[in-house]
Amino acid sequence: MDKDKISDTIKGLSENAMFAMSLTSRELFHSNVWAWMIRKYPKIFASVFYPKYDGKSEVKVFREENNNDLLLKINDKHIIIENKFKCMPNQNQLKKYYNECKNEKKEIKLISYFKPTFSLSEMNGDYYSYEEIKIRLQEELKKSNLSKQSDDYVIIQNYINFLELLNNLKNDIFFKSSDKMDDLMKIIKDTKIQKEAEKVNFSKTIERIFISKLTKAVLEDFKYKEQIDEIRIDCGRDLNVFSDILFYFGAWDENYNDKDLCYLGISLWGNNYRYYAGLKKGEKNKNKEEGYDYLKNNYGDFFEQEKNEGKWGGYNNKTEMYLYKKINISDYTVEKLKQKVQDDLEKVYTIRENKCHD
Repeated sequence: MDKDKISDTIKGLSENAMFAMSLTSRELFHSNVWAWMIRKYPKIFASVFYPKYDGKSEVKVFREENNNDLLLKINDKHIIIENKFKCMPNQNQLKKYYNECKNEKKEIKLISYFKPTFSLSEMNGDYYSYEEIKIRLQEELKKSNLSKQSDDYVIIQNYINFLELLNNLKNDIFFKSSDKMDDLMKIIKDTKIQKEAEKVNFSKTIERIFISKLTKAVLEDFKYKEQIDEIRIDCGRDLNVFSDILFYFGAWDENYNDKDLCYLGISLWGNNYRYYAGLKKGEKNKNKEEGYDYLKNNYGDFFEQEKNEGKWGGYNNKTEMYLYKKINISDYTVEKLKQKVQDDLEKVYTIRENKCHD
């Protein structure tokens, strides 16, 4: 990664008016801009998001109908558009939206800054990257008869420039399989980059891009990738961005033998790697200490792999406890981390399958 190139891209973003307006609600901002463009110029921009649009039919645009980011009603078809910018796409969320749509002729369009780890085929869906959206918008704007001096043309072109900068930033953050985690984190946490990003309230987005790309890299070719229930990218109480890769068990689900376990997974958290679990609080697990013992006694093959390494931690609410054991991975290469992630997640998948069929 080139630190200067990243800093230059951040500076370009800071000078873009659309970027400044997006900072209050980044994900909603893009959905709102798309809704405005399609509503005002359907014959120009509807095909960007629905390539099969015939260029003639009426397009009805709805925001947040049934929690959908965007819903296009074109003749007898419903086009459900889900937009993800800060978070990794969620397979279960998309299935829920697809199944809740009662219209028989329906399609899912996932537009995401990060490529999903799962297929959309069973939901009659397609994935479009922010790069693709930028290219399509530019092509349709060029073909349109909008005057280059008009306010709308200037706004749309400025938005396209904004997308290009966002895509450049994502492409500026990259790594090789031989890179060590400690070296990568030093770049991501570099003082110059962080100061430039903090000026425009974008420092955590830099970390999100890195951790999302790392998550995708370590799951590459993982044979149970499609079965992962949730990949969550978030910011912890320590203000570091992390990635949870979780298999859900469902403590209240009658299909599972273990009624106390909610989920198992791993978490990538800077130079720490966490074995992660959710437990239902109850007679067996009234506090964290009992929770730790429960996990060691019942899932020791997973949690006690490094017997002389790793610290337990956790927190809880009224009904659940979130417990983990963490080890340091500063000296791990990306390739070594990938192997560990896949080995551990295969263990979790096997545990889940056994619990389901006991």
